[in-house]
Amino acid sequence: MNKTAKGILIGAGVLVLLSGALVALKLTEPESGTSSGSTLSSEDTNSTLLWEVDESTVKSIAVTYGGDSYTVVPTDPTQDEDGNTIFNYTLENAAGLNVDTVTLRTVASRAVSITTVNTVEEHATDLAQYGLDKPRASVTLTLEDGTVKAFSVGDASPLSSQTYFALKGETTVYTVASDKLSPFLKQEGDYLNKAIVPERAEDDNTILSEILIQRKDLDYDIRLKYDSFYAEMENGGTTATHIMTEPVPCNISPERGSKITVGMYGLTASGVVKLHPTEADLATYGLQDPFCTMTVTSDAGVTQTLKIGNTFQLEGDDTTYYYGYYDGVDVVYSFTAETAPCISVMPRDISSGLVFTTYVWDIGKLTVEAKDRETMAFVGSGTSKEDYQVQLNGKDADSERYRQFYVFLLKTAAEDLCLNGEKPTGELLAKITLERQDGLKTQTVSFYEAENRKVYIEVDGVCAFMCRRSFVDTLFKNMDMYDTDEEFILNW
Repeated sequence: MNKTAKGILIGAGVLVLLSGALVALKLTEPESGTSSGSTLSSEDTNSTLLWEVDESTVKSIAVTYGGDSYTVVPTDPTQDEDGNTIFNYTLENAAGLNVDTVTLRTVASRAVSITTVNTVEEHATDLAQYGLDKPRASVTLTLEDGTVKAFSVGDASPLSSQTYFALKGETTVYTVASDKLSPFLKQEGDYLNKAIVPERAEDDNTILSEILIQRKDLDYDIRLKYDSFYAEMENGGTTATHIMTEPVPCNISPERGSKITVGMYGLTASGVVKLHPTEADLATYGLQDPFCTMTVTSDAGVTQTLKIGNTFQLEGDDTTYYYGYYDGVDVVYSFTAETAPCISVMPRDISSGLVFTTYVWDIGKLTVEAKDRETMAFVGSGTSKEDYQVQLNGKDADSERYRQFYVFLLKTAAEDLCLNGEKPTGELLAKITLERQDGLKTQTVSFYEAENRKVYIEVDGVCAFMCRRSFVDTLFKNMDMYDTDEEFILNW
């Protein structure tokens, strides 16, 4: 054998020995990742299909998570537009409740087939390091033939897309894709729709006769009543179909008041706290002696009640939540001041700020009395600027000048509400009486001197508003210039 051939053989032998040594070192060196010597990396995979069963054979799926236990059971399947079978489910303990059946399907679809990503450790002696000694969730899938598949869901692995997993009673630890296990990491309430009362349907003609809000932070009730006059009359959208009768009588803004005048329609909670609460639960949540109660009564005599209890906050969330209970749905929900406006609404928030709302051409009589001035008594008839005729103190008057003067009166501003039972004691400065041509509404508005350059406004004998004295001063000026060509003052 020549020297070259010998060199090749010797080199090959050395390579074999080195390769064997490297293999031996690799097999005998300690591995990182777990205390028992297992490794977990994004590149290592040992995928195993643990089971896959026919979804039509599911009898129940029992889930325990976050101190909450519930059972998912199948209902009658349906078919989609293509004729494919859709398996439907409900919560065993949620009869009569609005279950989110679409989301609930994922519990079953994930339970009937489990495939692992990796086998992390066999014969694990320390399940605590995986969060499997006290698992986050325990799930039991039971089939119609009695077969049971039970498993535990542990902590998230260092790879955020994977979660530790083990079969019940076994010590082999796996990882499973986290999104496959997420349906089991929800409480029962997470599978209820937060929508409690649907939006009003277009063909729903129910009249909400009365809306009552009672709160512990107020010395008065807020009471709104349906007013057929405003409901039937066209008023250019300046007033709602409800008026406030307590704490003071006033018109309601259609826009700002709609969050209350809608009643319970569209009521949607921020979250679900507890299904089928006990009396002790209701007491704990402050719902037996609620902070706020909203009661809506319809023309058919149907009463809806929403009770708002104690406040709470969620970890990492500065939002203030309130426990709430809607009578007829046996669930404690969470609400915010946005999802349940009755929690914080004030009369000023929904008041229209308008004192007069009658169209100028609908007025039959308008009388303006003021201190040290001649009374102005208008009498008019007609339906529009084309045919409206008006007299002032028995003499024919210009309807356009009359209209311009009334534009100023429409600006009578309810700048503040009298919420404390105020009684005017100052001098009567002015009084305006308005009567519609059809006789459906007569209104008397009186202005009384108050302190600090303010004026009390009394509507039909009830002290309802305050405004600046400058409005009355401007009224005097406009009365004085009525018979001139000067433009009326509209700002003060």
